[in-house]
Amino acid sequence: MNITIDYMPNVRQDEFHMCNAPYAVYGGARGGGKTKALVMDCLAYCLEHSGCNAYLFRETYPNLEANVIREWKRSVPRELYEYSEQKHIATLINGSKVLFRYVRTEKDAETYQGQEFDYLGIDELTKHTERTAELLTACLRSSRGFPVRFRGSCNPGGKGHGWVKRKYVEATEYGKHEVIDKTTGLEKMFIPARVYDNDVLMKNDPEYVKRLEALPEQEKKAFLYGDWDVFIGQVFTEFNRDKHVEEPFAIPQDWIKVRSMDWGFSKPFAIHWYAIDYHGVAHCYREYYGCTGEPDEGLKLTPDEVAAEVVRLSQGERYTYDVADKAIWQKDDRMKWSVQGESIAEIFERHGIYFTRSNSERIAGKLMVHQYLREGKIKFFSTCKHMLRTLPELVYDDAHPEDVDTTQEDHCYDELRYFCMSRPIKPVKQKKEFNDGYQTIDDESEEVTAWGI
Repeated sequence: MNITIDYMPNVRQDEFHMCNAPYAVYGGARGGGKTKALVMDCLAYCLEHSGCNAYLFRETYPNLEANVIREWKRSVPRELYEYSEQKHIATLINGSKVLFRYVRTEKDAETYQGQEFDYLGIDELTKHTERTAELLTACLRSSRGFPVRFRGSCNPGGKGHGWVKRKYVEATEYGKHEVIDKTTGLEKMFIPARVYDNDVLMKNDPEYVKRLEALPEQEKKAFLYGDWDVFIGQVFTEFNRDKHVEEPFAIPQDWIKVRSMDWGFSKPFAIHWYAIDYHGVAHCYREYYGCTGEPDEGLKLTPDEVAAEVVRLSQGERYTYDVADKAIWQKDDRMKWSVQGESIAEIFERHGIYFTRSNSERIAGKLMVHQYLREGKIKFFSTCKHMLRTLPELVYDDAHPEDVDTTQEDHCYDELRYFCMSRPIKPVKQKKEFNDGYQTIDDESEEVTAWGI
């Protein structure tokens, strides 16, 4: 039986298909043909390895159906497979199965533990946390001896932007060469996608490119060029490394010093030291971050252990005050920190650290962090690597669009928010430029009037 598959991959899609690295991500601009490439790559693998099990994931079922399943039904000849609408499984004529699934949270991903994937494809990889991806890729093994494959497609942005950029984009120098993944010991590769590479789209819908070219600069960089340094949904767009990052220097003794903490046990704790200079600029000069090195995984140190280390790091320094989330004053019967049943705050007090309760209003705190960044009232030592890693990667919460998505690694941000709210600053009123003398602007009403009228 001769079956014709109507698919002519562009240069980048072909590069994606020809990649022999066990792990590969195809990402960048919108309209690069990423979903189609992922579907056709999965098909090719299944046809080559009879009886294999392939999984294709999206973050929600509606998106799975509207994009991945739709692309499969549109691109794959019906003679090659039978499809179960109830189970969302395509069974090919050679016995290979493609299971279309969605996973929204890390808990969803945990349900797949113990299962066996020969091929794993995740469409819109940046919609997922690093932990979710790790839980799914941990299922990659083949009792049949097939070469396991992980393939991802994505645009810049989303909660997973930071880790995808770090592990695939930057690690491979934006797709210049394969590298060995430190966790798996296997090769990985990144293939950049640009809308200009999609010959079919350029021919059939030239207006699409024009619409992308007309977007505001930030959106244009992300959607048209696939720029991984800016992305849609980024919370703190004011952050600029040239403006907000400085090399360490000796802190003058008479500067005001403050310590701020976001407590964590199973999740990382974040503690930073701040020094306020004569101009009111806060310099974040020391960091103690309780992370194992695994994504968003805490050291599980006791308050006694953390407090002792804070005292050691603070030797010879005096602090105007310390601030922390008010939750550390609560006594949790599930977590007995001491035989006396002390709260976290009380344990720190035994070590000579007396926290004041932070103003933990989330939206007000977020606005204050914006203000600090916008006016250049905060700078970070280059040694505060976890703050500099996590703060620019934060995205908005889909369910609460005015707030940060709390499923991310937001502990440094929370601590920064407590600090900023402990020292609120007023917005600087912009000076109005002198006009030509024929009109004036009333400072109260901001109404423009002519002289003498």
